[in-house]
Amino acid sequence: MSARLVAALLAALLVPLGDAGAQQVKFKANLQGPITQPFYGVSLSRFKEEVENRSKGAIAIEIFDKSQLFRDEEVVDAVATGAVDIGTTASQQFARKVPAVGLLDQPFLFNFRALVHAAASPDSELRRLIDDAIVAQIGVRVLWWQPLGDTVFFSKGRDLTDPERFKDQRVAVPGEALEELVTRCGGRPSAITVERFHDSLKDGAVDAAMLSFPALQPRGLWKVTDTVTYTAHSPVEFFLVINENRWQSLSSDHRTLMLDAAATVEREMRDRLSDIEAKAQAFATSNGIKIRRLTPDQVAEWRACSAQMLSDYMERNGDLARRLMGAYAKLRTDPCCMAAPDSVAFTRR
Repeated sequence: MSARLVAALLAALLVPLGDAGAQQVKFKANLQGPITQPFYGVSLSRFKEEVENRSKGAIAIEIFDKSQLFRDEEVVDAVATGAVDIGTTASQQFARKVPAVGLLDQPFLFNFRALVHAAASPDSELRRLIDDAIVAQIGVRVLWWQPLGDTVFFSKGRDLTDPERFKDQRVAVPGEALEELVTRCGGRPSAITVERFHDSLKDGAVDAAMLSFPALQPRGLWKVTDTVTYTAHSPVEFFLVINENRWQSLSSDHRTLMLDAAATVEREMRDRLSDIEAKAQAFATSNGIKIRRLTPDQVAEWRACSAQMLSDYMERNGDLARRLMGAYAKLRTDPCCMAAPDSVAFTRR
């Protein structure tokens, strides 16, 4: 645990929770980027607005942006220990503490939008199992899932459409499951924080980076890469979480109010995703970034080199993994998700 996290936790313990019915309830919320950041910055700002308006000022949320309190890799521990009340970060960060969450990072398991949307739906069994595991294992409650698009590869001078072109490439990755994908398919992973992706690419410390496609502009990756390989091998979902002890200290009316506010903002952000991705693609094209998409044959090659990952995931995560895969199987029998929307045929097999 970092010294900064310890200091913040001690400070938090000195602040009385107070009576939620008698005085204003105040929450500290951590944000890694600026409040104007178009994805999680705007959504957290909207959540603050909704909660404060619905509660008529009885609940106040103070947002500390630009990593004033905690960096991305510190968020889960910070919320779990109560060093900060509310935080948001990608599912990959939770998978470090709750390995079953790594299901979302299994390559090509959730590789089309309708399936991702169904899995992330508030009434999804798969989502409920993941949310319950997070609160049970680390003491943080998930208030929403926010989509940030598909995972892709950013590179310079070459595309990575085929694993053969991927061999020995040094790749920046934000999570352990994604690190495993790089290793199994012949690359050399480097697990670093997303804040360091731009500089690592610029300095030549890595050859490529794995991140959501809409991160191209806000992370400045368009300045240091020229090619996007649109593998879409896993979705990027950000979880907004609150410390469970703080949550339980609220009145039932306040908990309902916050859940309703979270649901409202989650719907808004999911509805905005297509527009966000369209703007990202337009920005990429206007700046000379080449976008390469996989053929079915290339998807098959990537599936082949990473096939053992799912078996290992199932073995490591026992009964919970089996229940999650059971929920996934049910999704794949739903009319929305029975087949990916791809009309291109295989040519090599």
